Amino acid sequence: MAKADYQFPHSVHAFYRFSYFKNSFVTNGALGFSVYDGKNVTRTHVGGLDFNTGSFTHSIRFGYLKTGRDLGDGTRATSLPLANYPLNLQMGNTALVTGPNINVPQLILQSDHQIKYDGSAIWGPHIIRYGFTFNRIAAAGDLGGSLAPTLSTNIGTTEMNFAAAGSFTCTATSGATVSGASCPLNYPVEAVSVSNGLGYVTPFPGLGLPAGSFFYHRLGVYFGMSSKWKRNLTLSYGVRYAREPGRSNSQFPAIPELNALIPGLGNPVRQPNSNFAPQLGFAWDPDGKGMTSIRGGVGLFYENVLTVVDGLDPEFRTQTGDVFFQSPPSCNGTAQPVPVPIPGGALKPMFCGSAGGGPIAIGAVGNQIAAFQKQYQADSPFDLNAPNPNYIGTLLKQGIGPFIGMYGPNFQTPRSVQMNIGLQRELRPGVIFSADFVRNVQTHYFLVIDVNHTGDIRYFNKAAALQAISATNQFFNCGAGTDFNSIQCAIAAGAQMTDYANNGLTSSSDFGGSCSMVMGFSCAFPGLNPSAPPLPFVKPIGRSLYNGLQTKLTASLRHPLRGVGALNFQLSYALSRFENDGGTSGTVAAVLADADQDMGPVALDNAKPHRFFGPSLLDRTHQFSFGGFAEFPRGFQLAVIGHFWSPLSASLVVPNTNLGRGEIFRTDFTGDGTVQDLLPGTRTGSFDRGINPSNINGVLTNYNNTVALNLTPAGEVLLQNGLFTASQLGVGDAFCYNNPNNLPANSLCAVAPPVPLAPPDQSNLSWLRALDLKIAWSYTIREGIAIQPSAGFYNLFNFANFDLPGTALNGLLTGAAGQVNGTTSVGHNVDRVGVGTGVYSLGAPRQIEFGVRLTF
Repeated sequence: MAKADYQFPHSVHAFYRFSYFKNSFVTNGALGFSVYDGKNVTRTHVGGLDFNTGSFTHSIRFGYLKTGRDLGDGTRATSLPLANYPLNLQMGNTALVTGPNINVPQLILQSDHQIKYDGSAIWGPHIIRYGFTFNRIAAAGDLGGSLAPTLSTNIGTTEMNFAAAGSFTCTATSGATVSGASCPLNYPVEAVSVSNGLGYVTPFPGLGLPAGSFFYHRLGVYFGMSSKWKRNLTLSYGVRYAREPGRSNSQFPAIPELNALIPGLGNPVRQPNSNFAPQLGFAWDPDGKGMTSIRGGVGLFYENVLTVVDGLDPEFRTQTGDVFFQSPPSCNGTAQPVPVPIPGGALKPMFCGSAGGGPIAIGAVGNQIAAFQKQYQADSPFDLNAPNPNYIGTLLKQGIGPFIGMYGPNFQTPRSVQMNIGLQRELRPGVIFSADFVRNVQTHYFLVIDVNHTGDIRYFNKAAALQAISATNQFFNCGAGTDFNSIQCAIAAGAQMTDYANNGLTSSSDFGGSCSMVMGFSCAFPGLNPSAPPLPFVKPIGRSLYNGLQTKLTASLRHPLRGVGALNFQLSYALSRFENDGGTSGTVAAVLADADQDMGPVALDNAKPHRFFGPSLLDRTHQFSFGGFAEFPRGFQLAVIGHFWSPLSASLVVPNTNLGRGEIFRTDFTGDGTVQDLLPGTRTGSFDRGINPSNINGVLTNYNNTVALNLTPAGEVLLQNGLFTASQLGVGDAFCYNNPNNLPANSLCAVAPPVPLAPPDQSNLSWLRALDLKIAWSYTIREGIAIQPSAGFYNLFNFANFDLPGTALNGLLTGAAGQVNGTTSVGHNVDRVGVGTGVYSLGAPRQIEFGVRLTF
C-alpha cells in the first residue's frame, strides 16, 4: 500500500492511495476431500480532494478497483481419497465429498469506477448535509465447472444396506483398503448432474471475456439536516434516493410464451425507480450536563441486491447465444433418468439404475457417467450466434421450465425499517456505556417459489388420477379397471406407489416438466396450468425480523496503570433473536450454509411462504465480544480481540425417502407440492430454540407415533376421492419402512416415513470461542523511518470450534453423523472447524502470524 498527501494553499487538501493485494490458497470450500487452488488479486486506486468555500465544506472522492479470482482443481494427482475418480462424489450430509472439485475452473473479474461527493453547510442552528455517489460496476465471469459430473446420494438405511453388499473397494485416508458400506463406490446412484463445459451466464462481452458480463450503474443521492432545537435536544432528518439499473434485467423484452401460460408472468421485469428512504432521529441530554444522551431513530434502508440472487436470469431471457453455463440433472433419483437437451435433440442417460429398474452402484457406472458428460460437452460448442438452448421460450416448447428461478415481473428492492431507542452515559472521563434496543423489519427479500404450484393438492385432476391407476393396474395384468379389486390385484403383484406415480399419479415436478408434453399423459397434481411445467420464479415476498438489546462499554485512557501508557478497549454484548421465513439456496432446508436470506433461497412452502416463520439458521441468541489495545514503555504494544457466541439453530427436516416418484405422498406435509418438508409441528430454526438433545427424542417419538405411517395431504386427497382405501395406501403398515427380511408390504406404502431417534449422547450445536492476541514493537530508526516487527496468535488458546455455517450439525433427520439425531461427541468431529486457507479463519485451530512493517 502507498499513500501521498499534498496540502495546497487555502486549506485545500488532496491525497492519492494505491493498494495491491494478492492471496494464494488451497482450500476445499466446505467440500471435504475435494480441494481447489486459487488466487485473488485486487488493485485499488483512490484519490480525494477536500476544501472549503465560505460556510460550505466539500469532499470529493474518486475510486477505481480491479479485482480477479482464478480457481483451479487441486484434488487430482494427490493422495486424497478417490482423487482421480472421474466423478465428484457427495455422500449425503456426512460431509464426505471427494473427487474433482465442482467449483473449478473459474475466473471472476470485476472493475468499479466510482465518484462520491459530500457537502455540508452551517445555517444557524442547522447543519445541512448533502451529496451523491455513482458507481459503474462491470463484472464478468467464466464459471466453467466442467471437470467432472456431480453425483450425490443420501446416506440412509436403504443406501447403507445396498452398499454393504457391494464388491468395490476404496483406499481410506489411512491407506487401508475398505469395502462394503465404507466405500462410496458401493452406494447407489441417486442424483447426477453434468456440465456442458461452458461457463457464461450472459451473452454480453466485457473485461476481456467473450461473454459473461454484467453492467450496473449504482446511483445514490441524499439530503439531510441536523438541527439543534434546544441546547440539549438535537433532531436529525433526511432522505436518500437509490437507483441501480441492471440488477433487475429490465432491459429484456416481454416473453409471450410465459404470458400464454400464466398471464402477466412474461411481462418485462420492473425497474425500481422510486426508492426513497426517509430517516428521522433525535438525541436528548436530559440534565444538560453532557454526560447522558437518550437517543432514538427510525429509518428506511434499501438493500444492495447481490448478483448471485439470480445471476442466471439473463440466460433464460436472451434468444441467441449458445454460451451459457448449464448443469442439468441426468438422474433425478434411483432409476429416474432425465433426458439432457442438446441442439436438435436430447441425450438419454442409461446409468441411473439397473436394467430391472432398481439401484445400481456408483462404481459400476462411474466411467459411463464421465463419458456421458464428454459427449454432452462435444454437442455444446461456444457460439454467440446460435440459438440459445436455455431461452425460456425454447424450454417451454419442450415442456420444461427454467432449472433455477427467474425474476418475476414485480421486482422490488429488498428494504428494511430499522428502529432504535437507547441510552449513552459517560461513567468517568474516557469511559462510556451505551445500551440500545434495536428492531429491524425487512420485507421483500427474495424467495424462489413455483408459481405454477405443481404438486399442490388444490389443483388435483381426478381424471388424470384415474388414467394413471388404470394404466398401472393394466401393467400388472390386473385389467384396466380402477376399482378396489383391480388395485388389490396390482398390490398383490408387487405394485408400489412409485409405479402409479410413473404413470402420472404424482406431481409434474417428478418428471421435470409438463407431464402432457414430456411424458404424453396428464398428471394428477399438475399445478395451476396443466400445460405448464414447474416455474420457479424469484419473488420479493420474504420477511425477516430482528429484535436485539445491544450493550457496549468503551474506554480510552491515558496512563490507567503503572507501566501502561495508553489503554483502549471495548466490551459488547447482544441479546437478540433473528427470525425469517427460512429457505435454502441448496437442496436441503436443514443446511445452515444455504440459509442466508440475501442469497435468494428457495421458499419452504410454495402456497404459504411465511408458514414456517421462525429463528433464522444464522441466529445467535448471545454474542459477547471484546477488544483492546495497550501501549507499554520502549515501544511495545499489545492488542487482543475475542468472540464468544452462542450456537446457531437448525431446522428439523424429514428426509426424502428416495423411493422414486410420488414423494408428495411421503414427505409433503402441507400439500403445497414441495417435499422433504420440515418435521410437522416445528418451524425453521426449532433445534436449539426449544428443541435440544435433552428432548429431541420426545419430539421424534411423537412424530413417529402420530404422523409416520399416516397419509400426507396428497394421500388424503386420494382417500377422500374414493380412489384408494387407507389400508391400500399403507396407513399403519410397519413393513413399509422397517422390513429387513423384505416381506410383502401388502400396500402401496404411500405414507410418511418414520425417523430414527437420536443417540443417548447426541451432541448440541456448539458455541463459537475465539481469542486473538498480537504483540508488536515499534522502533524509530531515524526521523521519518520506523520499523515494527509483530507476532499474532489467532485462537490463542486453541479452542476447538464446531458448527460454523459452512460445516455445522444440520437437521436432516437421517440419523447419520452430522445430523441432530445421529451425532455423538466423537461423530461431532466431522463439523469441527478446520484451518481453511490459513488466512482469517474465525474459529480455526491456532495460527501464528509474523510480520514486519516499515514506515517511511
